[in-house]
Amino acid sequence: MTSESKDLQKDDKTEVTAATNNEKATQEQQQQKSVVANREDDGMKKETEPMEDMRNSKETSASPSDQQKNDNQCSEKQNESTKSATAVQEEEKPMSKNQLKKRRRYEKAMDIKKRKKMQEKATKRAKAIAEGRDLDEERRLQEERTKSGEGHARREQYWKNKMKSADTTFKVCLDCAWEDEMIPKEINSLALQIRYCYAGNKRSQNPVYLSVSSLQSNGKTMEHLAKIAGFPDQWYARNFSCSDQSLVQMHPKREQIVYLTSDSENVLETLDDSKIYVIGGIVDRNRLVRAAADRAESFGITTAKLPITQYLHLFTTKVLTCNHVFEILLKFKETNDWKKAMLAVLPHRKDVRPIEDDSDNKNKNKTD
Repeated sequence: MTSESKDLQKDDKTEVTAATNNEKATQEQQQQKSVVANREDDGMKKETEPMEDMRNSKETSASPSDQQKNDNQCSEKQNESTKSATAVQEEEKPMSKNQLKKRRRYEKAMDIKKRKKMQEKATKRAKAIAEGRDLDEERRLQEERTKSGEGHARREQYWKNKMKSADTTFKVCLDCAWEDEMIPKEINSLALQIRYCYAGNKRSQNPVYLSVSSLQSNGKTMEHLAKIAGFPDQWYARNFSCSDQSLVQMHPKREQIVYLTSDSENVLETLDDSKIYVIGGIVDRNRLVRAAADRAESFGITTAKLPITQYLHLFTTKVLTCNHVFEILLKFKETNDWKKAMLAVLPHRKDVRPIEDDSDNKNKNKTD
């Protein structure tokens, strides 16, 4: 072996040893860094552990009411997020042709209603100005009466004076004992008919005492009525009462009760001011046959029917809504004429035609 080859071997060994030394040095540096990092982590943990213990102690020491509030808030946030998500999904859903037609029809009807209301307001204002009324002064006085409570007191006194006539006349009761046998659409219709009866009683020149029996406190009919502003407290001051009691519990004197039903054989010829006339709160589309008559017979109550066939030709169903029967009773109280009362109340869609009297026929024969 020559001297040059020996020198090359020595240089290679020195390079290898230098590389190994460098590797050892870097490993030692990395170990030192990891040790320092672990020490820092341990220090941070020691510092954060008391804080976490404090938080846990606060959470455990918090009252259950606070925890319930937090849970309720979380649930409300979740509900809001789900509602917003569903709303976005519904908005994104493409509408069918029928849905678009219905929406356009609804929007058109709302626009017409809005324009009609504005026109009525403008005509009233023009009429008031033509009569020489100072509308600004009237508005100022109205605001003063509202603030002082004078306006409310005057209205209540007006209704009290108007409802005094009900003390000397007959009473009417709506028997809502069939809610469990009706579908939601029919229950909604019944709630509307009760509202129409109340409104008709307020408008009438001779209002009566109107009561509603068997109105379930947790029922769907009550749920619909509870959405109306002023029900039932304000209604009580307008000769109205309602109860979940049955008919005979609410009106225990059965000899005073007359149940109105088209299935009765007795024809109502006149109205007795000492009686309570009961209207069956049924919206069944002729499903519950003889329901009102059977209920009256089970209580031992007298039944009667309106003299519709004696005075009118009805080419549609002879079954009337609760509010139509109620308004016919009120109209007969005013006019004392069944034909006039029924013609004034029944809508044109019933295709009502009066039956001609013998006197009318004689007059026609004379003219012929």
